[in-house]
Amino acid sequence: MGFMDYGLIMLPYGPFWKQQRKFTIMGLRDFGFGKRSLEGKIAEESQGLREEILKKGDTPFNIRLLLQNAVGNVICSIVLGKRFEYEDKKFEKIMKAFDQNLGAEQQLSALANFFPWARHIPVVKKAIALVKENVENCMATMREDIAEHKATFDPNDIRDFIDTFLLEMRNQEGEEGGEFTDRQLEYLIGDLFLAGTETTSSTLTWALLYMLRHQEVQDKVHREIDSTIGQDVTPSISHRSLLPYTEAVITEVMRINPIAATGAMHNTSNDTTLFGYDIPKDTVVFPNLWAVLHDPEVYPEPDVFKPERFLDDSKFKKGDTFIPFSLGRRACLGEQLARMELFLFFTSLMQHFTFKLPEGAALPSTRGKAGITNNAEDFDLCAIPRE
Repeated sequence: MGFMDYGLIMLPYGPFWKQQRKFTIMGLRDFGFGKRSLEGKIAEESQGLREEILKKGDTPFNIRLLLQNAVGNVICSIVLGKRFEYEDKKFEKIMKAFDQNLGAEQQLSALANFFPWARHIPVVKKAIALVKENVENCMATMREDIAEHKATFDPNDIRDFIDTFLLEMRNQEGEEGGEFTDRQLEYLIGDLFLAGTETTSSTLTWALLYMLRHQEVQDKVHREIDSTIGQDVTPSISHRSLLPYTEAVITEVMRINPIAATGAMHNTSNDTTLFGYDIPKDTVVFPNLWAVLHDPEVYPEPDVFKPERFLDDSKFKKGDTFIPFSLGRRACLGEQLARMELFLFFTSLMQHFTFKLPEGAALPSTRGKAGITNNAEDFDLCAIPRE
């Protein structure tokens, strides 16, 4: 069996996928996924993130890694039942591996899936080797965490998602063809980190990039926050209705530069016809999310950053065509968590800092760099504490 037979993201649609998705959603909900109880963990990480930013002082810096660490720790608290210090070597290793595997190396490696002959091209061959090495390193780390959980497992004290999975493994002991295995757990954890860390941290990076490019938008976000919750109140999901412009800014960031330009791969189970096109059975189909989010009939001037398009009479209005998390059975299962994190982290950052370009620096590009996900090019910024 290959890697596409495990986890969730790449798992073929069928009974096993349905079982694992349902179990994963139920298990994550037990630990606050999509619930108000998770706000405390995000607030804790927001405070840690602010403290790390303050350490930079007046020095320009690249904030991307700090955002990855903060968002990654939220997933760690759910899946592993703990958080890591940002300088923890194990944590750094995991974050670096995921970062590389969503970058240009993974894009080159993916070529070989569609064009097998490409694996003989030196640069592709090198990329494949790096991706495999990163996957194995991550799996080794996952195995360590699973072993630690097994050694201290108590069925009467379920601490996190790993324990939830181990409990189900125990319940299925002796059953022929049991599908809750160590291998499945390793890849499932990897998928949760992949989907729950990179996408959200990259969206936050894009959000700060657009604040640098549009100071008038940043000023308006500051004014809205100051006039409603102020700078001393910890942001809460309940504040969303009080901050429609802030919500519109986050939504416009996800629209204009979606992290996933295409949705997850689909595969036709039967011959079918769509809009006059014959699509044979077993055809790989990618939904073009970028095209939907840049449709000029729905979003006039789609390449212009315009948060106001999501406001109606000063109230936030999203609309049915806003689908950065895709649609259907393959839609991102972490959408609720991502929306919660984006609002709470971004609002917290805007409460406490004004972000500016380093003196003499050019505006950062709005063109994403090559990779499986649409990430911003690296850029430096200055974070000025607000009075």
